[in-house]
Amino acid sequence: METELKLRFVHADDLESFLADPWLHQLTMPDSSVVTQMVSHYLDTADRLMTQRRISLRAREEDDRQILTIKSDGHAQNGLHQRQEWTIALEDDWQELLQAGVDTEWFYRHAVSQGDSDDQLQEVLTGLDGQPLIEIGQIRFTRTAFDVGYGDTLMELALDQGEIVVDRMTEPINELELELREGDVRDLMALGEELTGKFALVPETLSKFARCLALVVGQENQ
Repeated sequence: METELKLRFVHADDLESFLADPWLHQLTMPDSSVVTQMVSHYLDTADRLMTQRRISLRAREEDDRQILTIKSDGHAQNGLHQRQEWTIALEDDWQELLQAGVDTEWFYRHAVSQGDSDDQLQEVLTGLDGQPLIEIGQIRFTRTAFDVGYGDTLMELALDQGEIVVDRMTEPINELELELREGDVRDLMALGEELTGKFALVPETLSKFARCLALVVGQENQ
């Protein structure tokens, strides 16, 4: 199960100030900074099979890699998001999925997760096999990620800056994510409290996917 704390910068400029703050470099592990250009393509069937079930199907370009991920609806409270997640690297261009759809047997056999249930994955994949797909929205952003040790816990601190794009509608993204790698979720929350005490950050209750869906609904209601 994916466990992460999402925080949102109150002002867009605050992210750049945060990156320059000496405290950040005291917190993060030396030489752990990685900058990645990402484009997330949210996909669904024409009859919205996945979004009706609050399941995200995402093909993400990460520099020269392409990764297909399925996430369950999960649970979110005070910025803490916990969801089941299955991921697999794509050997071919993600756009081939638009015609061919997802080979669910292949995905089931080869996708990796953090100990999530195979039975749950089978349920999530129901009705998806070979269905042509459409892109319902995309998110273009730059991620600056660091490794962080806090208490007895290893986590990733990621700064995401970019925009959600649904047809002609856009919405900015200026987020900080703390993702649990190994250890205690209480350390994750404690660091989150320290961050919100030091910087202009507030809990983000909506995932990127949920924010994308809100724009989809807004576009359809125009």
